[in-house]
Amino acid sequence: MKQKAAAVLLVLSLSSGLVSTVQADSSSGSTAASTAASTAASTSVTSTAAATSKTSSVTGQVLPTLTLKQAAEWAQTNSYNTRTAERDVERHRMELKNAEKDLGNAFVDFIDGEYVDDNTSWRSYNSSTLSYLASKKQAQFAKDQIYFNVMKSYQSVFVAENQVKNDLEALEIAQAEEKIALAKFARGKLSEYAKNESTQARSQAQQTVEQGKIALQKSRDALNFLMGQPNGTAYELVDRPVYKEPKKLDIELHIQQLTDMNPNLWKLEDSIKTSELNVRYFDFNSGAGAYDLAKMDVDTAKEELAKGQKDFAESLRNLYATVKENQKKYVQLEESLRTAKEALELSRKKWARGLIIETELKNNQLKVNQIERQMEELAIELDQNEYTLNKPWST
Repeated sequence: MKQKAAAVLLVLSLSSGLVSTVQADSSSGSTAASTAASTAASTSVTSTAAATSKTSSVTGQVLPTLTLKQAAEWAQTNSYNTRTAERDVERHRMELKNAEKDLGNAFVDFIDGEYVDDNTSWRSYNSSTLSYLASKKQAQFAKDQIYFNVMKSYQSVFVAENQVKNDLEALEIAQAEEKIALAKFARGKLSEYAKNESTQARSQAQQTVEQGKIALQKSRDALNFLMGQPNGTAYELVDRPVYKEPKKLDIELHIQQLTDMNPNLWKLEDSIKTSELNVRYFDFNSGAGAYDLAKMDVDTAKEELAKGQKDFAESLRNLYATVKENQKKYVQLEESLRTAKEALELSRKKWARGLIIETELKNNQLKVNQIERQMEELAIELDQNEYTLNKPWST
């Protein structure tokens, strides 16, 4: 009877509130957690259009629009890992229900003045409890990973589009410079070598544009793959990240809170509990030496947990330092943009008076555009930093 009481205490320590959880899962018949739609609400991206509306792309094509929420939902539906994780939850739930039934039918005998129950049933129940809880953690873990992968692929399309825009503007300048060079050469005011250099620069700019378009389609296809859409499918992505200054964060408190939520650390804790079960229900027919090894497994599991917690905390501190560094970079880019705009305005006045050629004006406009796109790409990086800082196990 003492042994049964000890086992009950162990079960309570492993699965507080588990009975109500299992009953809720059983009545619903589903183990799917909240979808990526709720996760999307936590990011700094705001949806600006429905997925059925139309708009124009950087290449001039009219494309159907796609929100990050819709992309994540399609990817979750298409994900093999998500489906497998949900099936595992259901399977482990059923195993736990069966273990509960076996526990109720466990053999009990009266030996040496005490009631003694079947250790095998308790061990099976405790093991099933751990497996069920672990599978639920893993299911949410899979969803978080899929969402982050979609976010990165979705936002990488913006980066590729920006590169194409930069390349097209650079090509326009190269074409204008070539036109000037050809006119000068025709009047004998430019050497053939200089003319050929200008033509080569324009040709290289054209090649760069084509390479950029290929890279853009590859980015789109990477997103298509996650969503289960055919290669070559193009969407106008409407959820462009907007820079928001991150809130001040007590990183040490944040680490403490996330340590309890981290599924990777939960697995290490699960290893400790499993090792402790092996000691508690050890079959001494295996020999005393094997028992010592079982106890060593507990110590090893505890050391691995301590190391995992330390590494996790350090990774979060490093990530937070990166966030703060990116904030500084954004402020510096704002100052660079201000200076570039002043130079652009001055060049416009000079061009209006005929003091400079048009290509100089276009070069100053290109500098402004490039800085703005750099700022957008840094906003993308900060958006992903924020998500990772709150769900570091998703990377």
